[in-house]
Amino acid sequence: MERDDFEKIIQLLQNQTRRKILEILSREGHYPLQISRSMNTSQQAISKHLKRLEEQGLVTSRESKSMKGGPPTKTYTLNKEFSVRIDLGPQLFKTQIEELDNIEDLEGYDDLKDKLEEDLDNKSLEDQRKLVQDIEEEIDDLENKRKCLLKMKEKALSEAFNFIHEQFGDYEVREILYYVLDSGVTDPDKIAKHFNVREDEIERILNKIKDIDKIDIW
Repeated sequence: MERDDFEKIIQLLQNQTRRKILEILSREGHYPLQISRSMNTSQQAISKHLKRLEEQGLVTSRESKSMKGGPPTKTYTLNKEFSVRIDLGPQLFKTQIEELDNIEDLEGYDDLKDKLEEDLDNKSLEDQRKLVQDIEEEIDDLENKRKCLLKMKEKALSEAFNFIHEQFGDYEVREILYYVLDSGVTDPDKIAKHFNVREDEIERILNKIKDIDKIDIW
């Protein structure tokens, strides 16, 4: 997903009512009256939030017959699979949103992909519960490893940023170096696009940087 998608998602998820609606829809499809009763909120308010979520593509609706013989009503279901992350620290800031519905291009996870294709329909509910718990424990292990890696990254960036701050009094030079270290981008054209300046201006600044000892990232 693009950066604009991240901003839209964050704006939608900052509302507690919408987050609760998405939690309810993650289990099964619902119509507005069901959700309003579950949340003890007016159906009008729920419908307003559902409309906003549908406009942004997070949910989709279809008309279904009323079980009580009344007029057709809309049933809402989730329409997106994604993960949102925000890493924040003294030398750490990164936002990321990843779609979960496309794993075909992932390399090195053939065993997990095979498990996804296994037929689990005949498993008992207890078997499914245990499987979910096993998966959750594995995710927790990965998250703990991720925390350690983030702390290592933060420490490495801290030392690098301190060196940059000591060597360069010019903020525009420091800003570019901060970006290069954090993003890994060294192409002057891409750097220029990121800062919305001319490439020759970036080249001028890079020439300043290249004259400093210990700066050999270009």
